[in-house]
Amino acid sequence: MFLFSTLKAWIFGATNEPKDLAKYAPDQPCRFLLDDSTSATLTLPDGRKLGYAQYGSPTGKAVLYNHGFPGSRIEASQHHSLCIILGLRLIAIDRPGYGKSSPHPGAKLLDWPKDLEHLAERLELNSYAVMGVSGGGPSALACAYAMPPQKLKCVSMVCAVGPPDIGMRGADIPHQIGWPYGIPRIPYWFGRWFWRTQAIGRLDLPEEQRVKLLIEEGKKAPESDRDIYEDVDFLRLVIRGTAQAFAQGYDYVWDDGVVSCSNFGFKVEDIRKDLPVQLWYGKKDYFVPMNHGVQIAARLGGKAQLRLEDEAHAGILMHWKREIFEAIAKSM
Repeated sequence: MFLFSTLKAWIFGATNEPKDLAKYAPDQPCRFLLDDSTSATLTLPDGRKLGYAQYGSPTGKAVLYNHGFPGSRIEASQHHSLCIILGLRLIAIDRPGYGKSSPHPGAKLLDWPKDLEHLAERLELNSYAVMGVSGGGPSALACAYAMPPQKLKCVSMVCAVGPPDIGMRGADIPHQIGWPYGIPRIPYWFGRWFWRTQAIGRLDLPEEQRVKLLIEEGKKAPESDRDIYEDVDFLRLVIRGTAQAFAQGYDYVWDDGVVSCSNFGFKVEDIRKDLPVQLWYGKKDYFVPMNHGVQIAARLGGKAQLRLEDEAHAGILMHWKREIFEAIAKSM
């Protein structure tokens, strides 16, 4: 997910110090898988490594999960139990420079579907769906455009950013500045500084302290998202997943943002017309405004299934996850 909330707080003078914190101990059991027990790597033809993790049913219908910005394969662990129930095999892949995936200098957005095709071949997938969450939207759209039509059965976009020319009308000021204009122009040193101002990027702190900082940040979240920041297990997952995002440093995450903010190399209008596309967006989302869903639907000729719910950025996925995954399952 996009997490520019600290920059907003810095601009308007809010504090980033924790107070009135919930009790938390890092050795407490967590209902989510936080380890590498389902992770693996694939060696691509050019020698790069592609990291991925698998959740849900190992024999279920395959869903290729494109994580947020920043994020990692571990992010998808939150859907493990639900995907078992629905008979889905959720395969979450680290984009270049994240987690276990090698950097890919000079890569374009359309290089990503090629990597996923190699993974699908390795895993012997005859068919699959693609899911893109938040900053994983551009990657998912690239898959919709370029992956083999006989194998790709549907695409689900959840609070997912679209092409940069849509703009960020309806977003808060930091996101209007940062995406798509700021990230491609801002130097790496600013990116390193920026991530270190946020709980997820404070790799100098123990996990326990970063969770507590997230709890504090949640007090400034939209009302509809407050319950999410009260879920300590989920916050532990966020911290573990974003630690993987920065495992190779902050700069590769910034590179991923630059790729997503650049010309896609294709038009949404050119995505095949018979592909089921599901769009889930929040009316209260000021990170990725609902206009992205509206515009993507329009560019697809009105054939996409667009859902606009009374939710903010985190809530559209967390509160509607069963409906989202059920829709994917029905499309396969």
